[in-house]
Amino acid sequence: MDTITVGITIDGTAISAPQGVSIMDACDMAGTYVPRLCAYPGLKPLGDCGLCFVRVSVGGGSADGGSADGGEVRRACSVEVQNGMNVSTTDSEALTYRRNSMAAILGDHPHVCLTCPDRDGCSRDECTYGNAIHVRCCDEFDRCEIAKVAAFVGALEDPPGYQFRALGATVDHQIRHDLDLCVGCGRCVVACDTLEEGEALQLVETATLVGRDLEGAEYLATEAARITGEGTESAPTDWSPRSYLGRAVAVPKAENLRASGCTFCGACVMVCPSGALTAEGARGAAWLAKRKERTALRPPALPPQDRRALTTKAVADVPAREGVFLLYGADGRAVRISGVMDLRAGLTEALSDPATRDAVAFTYEVGPLYTQRESELLARHMHEHGEMPRSNELVDDLFGDGGGSE
Repeated sequence: MDTITVGITIDGTAISAPQGVSIMDACDMAGTYVPRLCAYPGLKPLGDCGLCFVRVSVGGGSADGGSADGGEVRRACSVEVQNGMNVSTTDSEALTYRRNSMAAILGDHPHVCLTCPDRDGCSRDECTYGNAIHVRCCDEFDRCEIAKVAAFVGALEDPPGYQFRALGATVDHQIRHDLDLCVGCGRCVVACDTLEEGEALQLVETATLVGRDLEGAEYLATEAARITGEGTESAPTDWSPRSYLGRAVAVPKAENLRASGCTFCGACVMVCPSGALTAEGARGAAWLAKRKERTALRPPALPPQDRRALTTKAVADVPAREGVFLLYGADGRAVRISGVMDLRAGLTEALSDPATRDAVAFTYEVGPLYTQRESELLARHMHEHGEMPRSNELVDDLFGDGGGSE
């Protein structure tokens, strides 16, 4: 049976989308990123993060240029596409609601690590600014999905304060469960319910937990009221402080995961965006790597990176300064990560290097500590993918010295 499609316009571009899909799904199909924390590819959203607002109009309204004229601001995850629908993902009012929602989420999630001026190259052993351990970076440091989304929506320019909730952490089998990092997105609950029959997790209001610091709930309510009163004359009908994440956390249905029927498939860890569910230690990392080989889960939808086409013209615009460059293949994976004394010269050499002939795009960072930064980026890549970038592996085989370019 042929799929029925509808014609819609996203940011001025006409596309066809299957009837019945959400605006978010249609945007993903069109290659237009819409921020989200409660939604995950292939899973139905359970939470309500308030990050996917777009302006929508049908039948003559205007929603193609970021204008506030016509239509209404709606959540892209919960509205189905209609024939003739116009969608603007860059509408100024929708962007304001996204920032407000992200700011409230950060009020219940530690984020010093996202704004610290020394975050690049931080050893995580001792905080330069004397921040307490419970507000500092977690194991997801430099890989954090919340960090990427917060930066995309612009919530880090004026971040809110953080209220430590002291809800505690446990380790069950290989899974570390830190409630103080949980933002109540519901991904783990949906993944558990969808992929396994155990249904071991549930969302509960934080105020119902034993030992809950009620000052935290009062703080969040005050912060939400402050945020909603800044820079907005009115809110859309389906937007309110109650929509913020952080008011609920995911917990086992019984006293622990095993007693709740958990099969330890690792899906909850794979979909968690906040570091609340992680694989504990080296043994846990090995366990999770095996689970990832067997999973049908797709990668999360992340904000686009500002990558440039790897051309002679683009490389000529790069400063001749020390720093690190990353080369990417057509599949989006890193081909090489190199720290060099001269970025322009290093990229020019890469243009003619047979080892990087499949590279099509690049990014770069200017910085004098380029050797250290190269090591950090390589370590992050190893952690995420379990292997070195292809070209770096070739250098290791030839020289056995780690591939540094300094």
